[in-house]
Parts: sequence; C-alpha cells; structure tokens
Amino acid sequence: MLLILMFAYRFADMLNFKQIIYTSRYFIAIGLLILLIFSAIGIFISSKFNARSQRITIDNATKVYRLRSNVIRNEFNGFINGLKDAGTIVPLIKNKTIFYQQQPMVDALLLSHPKIKNGWYVVINGRDTVYKSIEKSTSGFQHSSILQYQKEWIQRQLLLNDTSAQQGELLPIADSLHCLIGSRFRLPDSSILMIGLDINFNDLQHYLWSVDTRAQAYSFIIDSAGYYISHPDDKLIGKKSAISREDSGTVQLSDSISSYAIITSSYLQLPVFRFYTPLEIGGMKWTMVVDTPVFVWDEDVKAIEHYLTIMFLAATIIILGLIGWSQAKWRKEFMLRQQSELAAERQQKENALLQLDRLKEKVDPHFLFNSLTSLNGLIEEHPDLAKSFVVKLSRVYRYVLDPPENGLVNVAREITFASEYFFLLRIRFGDALGSLEINISEAHAAAFIPFMSLQSLVENAVKHNVVSKSRPLDISIKSEGDGIFVSNNLQLRSDVNDSGKQGLNYLQSVYAHFGDYQLHTLAQNGLYRCYLPVIVFGFTP
Repeated sequence: MLLILMFAYRFADMLNFKQIIYTSRYFIAIGLLILLIFSAIGIFISSKFNARSQRITIDNATKVYRLRSNVIRNEFNGFINGLKDAGTIVPLIKNKTIFYQQQPMVDALLLSHPKIKNGWYVVINGRDTVYKSIEKSTSGFQHSSILQYQKEWIQRQLLLNDTSAQQGELLPIADSLHCLIGSRFRLPDSSILMIGLDINFNDLQHYLWSVDTRAQAYSFIIDSAGYYISHPDDKLIGKKSAISREDSGTVQLSDSISSYAIITSSYLQLPVFRFYTPLEIGGMKWTMVVDTPVFVWDEDVKAIEHYLTIMFLAATIIILGLIGWSQAKWRKEFMLRQQSELAAERQQKENALLQLDRLKEKVDPHFLFNSLTSLNGLIEEHPDLAKSFVVKLSRVYRYVLDPPENGLVNVAREITFASEYFFLLRIRFGDALGSLEINISEAHAAAFIPFMSLQSLVENAVKHNVVSKSRPLDISIKSEGDGIFVSNNLQLRSDVNDSGKQGLNYLQSVYAHFGDYQLHTLAQNGLYRCYLPVIVFGFTP
C-alpha cells in the first residue's frame, strides 16, 4: 500500500501536477481508493471466513452433541446396571431357600443407583409362586405386596418364549410413565427366578435435566412409537411427538447411525442443530434427540467478524494517517495555516471519543449482539413482536445517544426507558426473567435522577444473578419515602467477576455534584435493594 502511495506522488511530480496532491480532492480520492481496496480484501476474506466458520460451527455443535449423548447414555445404563449386578450372583443361588438368604445382597445390588427406588422379584417353584415388591428408603429395603400393574406385566413376560437376558416395556401408569425391565433365570432346583426394576421416568426428569448443565444443549428421548420418555417439559412425558428423523436437510454423521438437521425447535422457538442417535436399553429401541441452539455459535462467529471489521477499519485509518503525515511533511506551511482548524478538529475527535467511552461504560456492547440474535429468532415466528422489538431497540439506543448535558433526567422518561430496556431483556431470556413491577408516585415522576440510573441497576441485576426458569429474576422499582428503591431477589452467580462498582460510583458522583445526596445499597433476607434519592428543582434543569 505504501508503494502505491509513493508511486502516486511520483507520478504527480513527473507530470508537474505536484500541487494537486495538496488539495483536499486528491486526499479524498486516495482515501476512497484505499477504502475500496481494503473493502475488496475484506469481502474476499469474509467469504472465505464464513465458509470455514460454518464448518467450525457444525463441528463444535457435533462435539457438544457427542458429549451430551454420552452423558445421557451413561445415565440410562447406570439406571439398569443394578439389574446386571444382581444377576452376577444368581449362579451362586441353587434354590429358592438360598435366594431368600441372599435377599439383602440382591436388594442392595438391584437398587444400587441412588435415583432408582423400586424393584421387584418373583419366585416360581411348581405351583408355588411368590411375588414381592421392593422399595428403597432411608431405613433400608422394604418388601411389600407387588402392585397390580407390575404383576400383570410379569405374568405376560413369563408366558413369552423370549430367552433374551433382559426384557423391558414402557407403561403409562396414572400420571406417570414407568419402565418395567427384568431378567429371568432358572435355578438348579428347576425354580424360575425373575428380578427387575420399576423406573418412574417422571421422577427422573429433573435429575436428567440437571446432568451436565454446562453443555449448551438440551436432550430428550422418544420410544419406537414416537412417545416422549424424557423431556425438559414434564407435561410432554408420555405424549405423542411429531419428531421425525426424515427432516428435510438431514445429514448423516460418520458413525452411520446418527444424523443431524438444522430446524426450528418448538420448545426454544429458535433455530437449533438437532442430532438423532439410537439408544437401546433392555431390548427397547429408543431415539435420543439433542438440540444445540444455533445462536450459541453464531454469536462467537459474529464476534470474530466484528473484530475483523475493526481490524480493516483500523488499517484504513492508519494508511489515511500516513497520507496525512506525508502531506504535512511536504506542505508544512500549508499545515501551519490550517493549524487552528486542525486543532478544533482534534478537539472534536477527543470529545467524540470521550462520549464513546461513556457510552461503552453504560451499555454492554454484547447487549446489542444478543438483541439482534433475539430479533433473528422473532422475525419468522412472531413478525408483529419483531416489529415491536425493533421499535423499542431503536428507542433505547436513541435515548442512550442523546444524554443530557448535566447528567440528570426526568424520572418519568427514565422509567419509560427502563421499561423498554426490560422488554428487550424479556424477549432474550423468556420466562427465566420474571416481572418488572413499577410503582412511582406522581411527585417522584416529575423529579430527576442520574441519566440511565434505572437501566444500570436493571442491567446489574441480570448480570450478577442467576436467571433461569426454575429461579426467575423479579425486579421492582417503587417510590418509598424521599426516593426510589430498585430491588431484586438475590441469587448471585458464582461465575461473574466483581465489576468494581463502577456504575454505582458513577451514580454517586452525579449526586455529589448536585448536593448532599447519598446512594444506599442493602442485601438482606434474599433481596438486593438500591436507594436512589430524587432531585427536585423549581425549574427544568
């Protein structure tokens, strides 16, 4: 690029047009040429980057799927490992009498998994048949009469000629989905022994959902008939699903038994990588489905694209700076005449940079990326809501970009801004973010508080606390006494570094400028509260 610049100056000198290089038109032309060159380079690199990033995105999603599927597969195998372990001591049992003697060991092995609480056994010796149900409790193992549905299922299995090691079946019982699985043995005294497990999948849903919470994916399982065996939404257990492995665009993985497709999840209402893989437990053939949100990886890719854009812009600015430096060197007298204008221009740039720094301190740049990601998910599914989202997003940033000169703003305007900001957060977090309760008196609505103070406290609440469907975050803004209290339920995250209270320090500095106003915070009884004193003027500041 420097060689091009030197050649341009040399060419102008040879043609006696050296005076041209000192004109603003020539400077602008060189700048536009460089900008076009860098833009062309950027477009080329971006096209290559997009193709590669798409491959990386799929690879990362596949790694998350494999990790999640292995964890779930191991958990299901762990549920029935007790049946396998109990079967290892059966060769030591010669008759039913020895079985009853070894019953405590059989119970301990059969119900060894901490989440499996119920089992059963049946001993048939001639016409003598004994059915028993086993239940694990804190005090040990309790034997009782076998339940009717358990007995009916066992009798059906005994009539079969199936000699497989394990037999299993899903049964809808009342409001729960049970999996009965058992193993049948013939003892040396010709007695028939059958032991098994009664797994209540409704009781295991929250446990399965909590396994490997770090993975950015969720999974569910459907049986061969298409019914949900497990799902994050408990209401779907035992219900018929509309899931099909023949989704349009399904791609086969290298193991030849698993596949994936990019679809819109009805549970998340977002595009996801949906992976399918077979899961066989106790002779029952199921399908495990793992969904990884596309935006999890899109945000990382877009962040890299953002950095590349900044890099090209910075390179362009550097080249333009070199042109300016060259022009200053060759036309020193001209630059001296323009010194006052350049000084004013530098001052404007410094002021702009200061304003930009303030904006960066007040609004998290990732908020914009997250908002655009949420908007992307709304456009097709909820176009009307997407329109409202865009309007509120524009209002938020218009408000941010027009701060008052003295740092104070009317409470009513600040309440409106905080409500629109909360609306954007609510779209992003969904039901994980609870309610925003606002109760401001008319007197306080006409008073003043620091610019963006309410938004800063709402943002801090979301940033520093757990926000989930099981533990939704509720925020309230209420008038109390001589000021406004902003409070939220306290459920601090352990993975957020301390921010140094920069936002609170900024608010206190604004209050200190207008008098003896004190900001107070209190964390007590599961609540975090921040007191904002209101400032009353006899005129609009």
